[in-house]
Amino acid sequence: MCGGKISAVLTLLALAAAALFADVPVRAQDFAAQDTQFAPGSVCHASARAGETYATIIADRGRWVCDAGDWPDEAEQIVLRFDRRGAQAEALNATLDARYFKAVEVLAIGTLGSATTGSVDWEDAAVTSPVWTTQVAVPTPPGELTEVMVRVDGPRLPARLASVSLEPASLAAPVASAGQIMAAILCGLLLAPVLFDLGLFRVLRSSFPIYHAAFSLLAVIQTFAVAGLIPLFVAVSRDTQILIASLSFDFLAGAGALFAASFIEPDKLDDRGRRLLVGIGILAGLVGVVRTVFWEAYPEQIIQFYYLSYAIFMVGLLVGLGHPLRCGSRATYFLLASYLPLIGIGLLRIITALIADPQLTVETVTAQHLALGWQVVLTAFAVADRFVIIKRERDSARTAAQLLERASERDVLTGLYNRRIIPERYDQLRAAGFSTLAVIDLDHFKKVNDTYGHSKGDEVLRVVAKALEPNRDTVVIRMGGEEFALLLRGRGALERAEYRRLAITRTVAAAMDFDHRVTASMGVIEVPQKDKYSTSFDALYERADRLLYDAKSAGRDCTRSERLTAFIPRRGTERRKRQPAFAT
Repeated sequence: MCGGKISAVLTLLALAAAALFADVPVRAQDFAAQDTQFAPGSVCHASARAGETYATIIADRGRWVCDAGDWPDEAEQIVLRFDRRGAQAEALNATLDARYFKAVEVLAIGTLGSATTGSVDWEDAAVTSPVWTTQVAVPTPPGELTEVMVRVDGPRLPARLASVSLEPASLAAPVASAGQIMAAILCGLLLAPVLFDLGLFRVLRSSFPIYHAAFSLLAVIQTFAVAGLIPLFVAVSRDTQILIASLSFDFLAGAGALFAASFIEPDKLDDRGRRLLVGIGILAGLVGVVRTVFWEAYPEQIIQFYYLSYAIFMVGLLVGLGHPLRCGSRATYFLLASYLPLIGIGLLRIITALIADPQLTVETVTAQHLALGWQVVLTAFAVADRFVIIKRERDSARTAAQLLERASERDVLTGLYNRRIIPERYDQLRAAGFSTLAVIDLDHFKKVNDTYGHSKGDEVLRVVAKALEPNRDTVVIRMGGEEFALLLRGRGALERAEYRRLAITRTVAAAMDFDHRVTASMGVIEVPQKDKYSTSFDALYERADRLLYDAKSAGRDCTRSERLTAFIPRRGTERRKRQPAFAT
């Protein structure tokens, strides 16, 4: 009994000594009161004013709130209390994910006294990942730790202090955290598209590689800044890091929209859609500037403005991509797929800020890193895909230009190629993908000449040439008289050839003023595109001509077709004249 009294006296003396020599005046009875006020393991918070002692704050039980969702809209100071009774004894750090406050102080209370860190200013706090996370070591008090109090001065958005936590000091990385290492690796990967874009710009002289290079570089800066990697290389203030992290994201969003406006195929994106994409790109950059300039004066209004602007940005982006998507734009498929993760993250944050509570925040740092990486990589594939398409188009244009070099290669009456160019250019056309040959002959054309005269027959041939619609995937040749040939490439070649055969009748009927119905018969040969062997044009033409004869024999105004399959001879077997064997 006497021993218990002596122990109590010693405890009171220790507390009195601590109160005299410590900056925080806490008395023994304050500790005793806490045991009944707060549940073991609880986390509570209270509003405070500058100059109030911890003893005063603790004694006023009415100001303490242990509901994590009940936060004031504004407060001069916020004090958070973490009950540590019965918890494992270990070194701790107080971790704050709040971005905007003036200073923080950590008070540790033990069974024999208290210890405090003193006031740690925002600028002096150690930088962690992400850049706005602050860690302050919990001091070691005399005796067994019973509670930790974190006092935050000048919190801009008090509700965001709900994320404050105590973490084992062993989890703090001395140089770089696992998240920072992952972000650094991601930054290295994201630099590769920048170099690729610069090289591509030298070749194409188009604007979209420059916009994509700017987008990729800003993604690197954003990831580097948000991950808190800048202080590992350059000594800069925390406010500068926040500025870089914020502006780089806004400029990145703007560069992405400008890239989309310049990258989508011109024939798929109308002027209104292009102006819309350029407009939201400029909007994103302006939003970043406005937030930087006016945040200190109007924080809550700027948050509303910021997220509302990005809601407009995303609606504008989806509307701008909608029309080219409906038009079958290949580039838009890539863009939409690349944007989807960021759009999902953005919607989550916008809904939280505008609908739930402007003071709340959602932890999306790692998800944003991965979403940015996905977008840069996928758009880099899109740029490479466009390069291949442009190269193919230029090769096709070069092939077409070569076919047009000599005027003698054109039929004078119809303006189509004549048959003399085909034998010498067929291998080149075959390599360019023209693997289907169709031979078309007008039915009973002699009757047109005999009945209406040769001038009328020539007019019919000119109309037929227009109906056959030569383009970059279809080469049309007048073989002689009323016979034409089509060389086609790409999917649906047989269907496209049949469409042109039927178009002859419709086009002639619409353009000519006589009663004779002009029809055509056709023979079509399809050669496998991936077949590494090839046969001569004359051999293919002979087979197509036989199919044309079959169509004529079947009553005319119809098509007969075959698809050839190459049988590759086994190594070591004899090959007659080194030609492949074909089967239909």
